[in-house]
Amino acid sequence: MILQKKEIYYSGEKTTKVLKTFVVMLFLLFNLQQLSCGKGNPQIKNDKFKLGNENLLENISSIKDKRIAVLTNQTGILPDGTHIIDALVKKGVNIVKIFSPEHGIRGDENYSETDEKTGIKIISLYGGKSSPSADDLRDVDIVIYDIQDVGARFYTYTSTLYYLIQAAGGNGKKVIVCDRPMILNPSYVAGFMLDDAFSSFVGSIPAPICYGMTCGELANYLSASLSLPAEMTEVSKMSNYSRNTDYNALNLLWVKPSPSMFFPSTAICYPATCLLEGTNVSEGRGTSNPFEYFGAPWVNSESLANELNSYGLGGVTFDAVTFTPTEKISAYPPKFFNKECNGIFISVKDKNKFEPVKAGIAILAAMYKLCPEFKINKDNFIDKLAGTDRLRKMVLSENTLQEIVAAMNESLNSFNESRMKYLLYK
Repeated sequence: MILQKKEIYYSGEKTTKVLKTFVVMLFLLFNLQQLSCGKGNPQIKNDKFKLGNENLLENISSIKDKRIAVLTNQTGILPDGTHIIDALVKKGVNIVKIFSPEHGIRGDENYSETDEKTGIKIISLYGGKSSPSADDLRDVDIVIYDIQDVGARFYTYTSTLYYLIQAAGGNGKKVIVCDRPMILNPSYVAGFMLDDAFSSFVGSIPAPICYGMTCGELANYLSASLSLPAEMTEVSKMSNYSRNTDYNALNLLWVKPSPSMFFPSTAICYPATCLLEGTNVSEGRGTSNPFEYFGAPWVNSESLANELNSYGLGGVTFDAVTFTPTEKISAYPPKFFNKECNGIFISVKDKNKFEPVKAGIAILAAMYKLCPEFKINKDNFIDKLAGTDRLRKMVLSENTLQEIVAAMNESLNSFNESRMKYLLYK
């Protein structure tokens, strides 16, 4: 049976949350009253989760007399929705300029030269320029980075972070990274390591597709890979965060990191289906569930779903769907614009068991096996996404899923060992 399916993300039941909060408050009040009858001043432990930007703002004295640049976008917000730029200005921090990544600082593709709200100068790091120049950094002491990423190498903010650290370090400027929680399983590492021959803006960091590090951990790793002094990169850590922390349980305000990153669930599937950008298959852009849907008019949904489910991948099922890309998210229309597609909805049941890169390989292999119309684009853009030509060649040679995954894992041994040195959270 082919389903018409639409997923809606929500952060939880507000009523339950209010009741739980009320009970907790009564409990704390009772215990405070009990402790006040004893000797000494009771110390109440604050176990509240805090973002890296919250901790930076609470320890503002270290940057108060510095000339600050900020590299951020619409995700650089506090839990109450206040933008990091506005919060810093309110604290009296001297922000001399803002660096803007892909999609702009408000996520609206606006690359104007001045921030309308604060009047601060904006320098775009997308398009013709991807890295701050020596002139851009001349009047800067510290660059603060605050962007929510999705844990995937081909998400361009990883390249922007890399170029920033490289440029700042080369010009004797410090970078402070405001750390943020991972949406993927924080311990998940997968994908071929980047081959320098295929380096590009969608893949520049020396890491696999999924690197299993927060943006702060990644920053330290990248700084070390560039042989920069450790003190040139500082991480404003999160409080009360661990690798067992579920992103959804934090109930953070969700702001799309990029135009098609609709929900946290989008980010979970993104490392799998982004590879389809290098093919003639729709990755679901222009629909209600980009990257969770994929397909084409010529796909037999039922056969493809059966094939993918036969692989026994953990934490996921593949459901047959039809969808029609109708929305232009950017200046370019999505694949099969206004055409009905037959395809698959990736239904993730357990993100800690789900292996998106393995699923992405399985999708490529199944499409090549079942669909004569399936093609990899002639420009071999998929090699830049994969970071190697090995994946494309193995798929076209009809290597098994197990053979491709084994080859991928061989390249990860050294990275896994190195990665452990930079983990900030257990």
